[in-house]
Amino acid sequence: MEYRRRRIVFVLIFLSSVQVAASQNVGDQIQHLYAEAKSAQNEGRADAAIEKYRAIIALNPRLAAAHNNLGRLYYQEGRLDEAIRSFQRACELDASLEAPRAQMGLAHFQMGDFAKASAELKAALKLNPVDRNAQLGLARSLVELGKLDDAIRLLDQLKQEQPRDVEVLYTLAMAHTKLAESSIAEIAKVDPGSYLIEVILGKSAEARREYSEAAEHYKKAIARSPNAPGLYYLWAHALWSAGDIPHALEQYRRSLELDPYDYNASWEAARIVLPDNPEEAFRLANRALELKPDLSGAFTIRARALLSLGKPREAIEDLKRASALDHQDATIHFHLARAYRQLGLTAEAANETAIYDRMQVQAHTPN
Repeated sequence: MEYRRRRIVFVLIFLSSVQVAASQNVGDQIQHLYAEAKSAQNEGRADAAIEKYRAIIALNPRLAAAHNNLGRLYYQEGRLDEAIRSFQRACELDASLEAPRAQMGLAHFQMGDFAKASAELKAALKLNPVDRNAQLGLARSLVELGKLDDAIRLLDQLKQEQPRDVEVLYTLAMAHTKLAESSIAEIAKVDPGSYLIEVILGKSAEARREYSEAAEHYKKAIARSPNAPGLYYLWAHALWSAGDIPHALEQYRRSLELDPYDYNASWEAARIVLPDNPEEAFRLANRALELKPDLSGAFTIRARALLSLGKPREAIEDLKRASALDHQDATIHFHLARAYRQLGLTAEAANETAIYDRMQVQAHTPN
C-alpha cells in the first residue's frame, strides 16, 4: 500500500514537471515566433509576419495582443473582414484594450459601415479619450451618418488642439460642405432666388479653400441683394485670400463706405495699404481697434505701420498685446525682433528671433 502511494506521488510530481517544462517550452516558442514576426514586419514581409502570428495563436489562442497584431497586419493588407474578426477576438479576450476596438472601428469605416464604425470608435474613446485617430475616425463616421453638428463640434475641438492638422481641416471642410448642401435645399424650398444661397455656397467654398469660387458666389449674392449687410466684406476677404489684392482693396473700401463700423474690413484694408501708405494703414488699424480692442491682427498691422513710421517703442507695445491675444502667431516675434533692432537692443532682438525660428520649426514639423 505504501509503495503504491509513493508511486502515485511520483507520477503526479513527474506530470507536474512535464507540464511546467511544456509551458516553458511553449513560452520560448512564442517569444521566438514573435521576434520572427517583428523582423518580417520590419522587412515588409507581411505574409510571413501573418503566418508567425497565426502560429503564436495556435500555441496560445488566448493571447489578446497576438490577435490585435494579426488584425493590424490584415488591416494594412486591406483584408478587412479578417482584420475585424481578429480585433473582435482581441476585445473578447481583454475588454480593457482600446487599440483593437479603435482599429476595428476604422476597419468598419473603410468597409462603409459607418454605424458600426461610430459605435466601436465611441467605445474606444471611452477607454482612451485622447486617441486622435479614433476621434478623427469618429468625426468622419458622423459626417457620413449625417450627424453634422456632432461632427463639427468634435472637429472644432481637434482643430483647436492642432490648428495645422490637414486631415482635420479637410474633414471639417467636408462637414461644412454637407451642412451647406442641406441648408441650401431648405432655403431653396422657401425662396429659390435668395441671395443667402450664394452666401452659403461662398462659405462652403471658403471652407474648402476655393477662394476664387467663393468670391464669385459673393459677387452673385451682391447682385441679388446689393444692400444686404456684410456682403462686400465677404467678397473682399475672398478676393484677398485668392490673391486678387487690387480688387480686394476696392471692395474693402466699398464695405467701409456702406458700414464705417466694419472693423474687420478696416484692419484688413490696412494690411493691404501698409507697404505703400503706412499712415493710412495706421489710421485704419487704429479705427478697427477703437471699435474692437481685442483684434490681434489689427495690433500687428498697427505695430508694423509704427515701425515704418520710425516709432519702434509704440510698435513694441502693440506687438506685446498681439502676442498676448495670439500665442501661435510666429510673425509677431519676427516684428518684435525688428523693433528691438531699431532701438539697438540686440539681446532682446536675438531672443525674439530665436522664438520665431523655434516656432517656425515646430509649425513645419509633421505631427
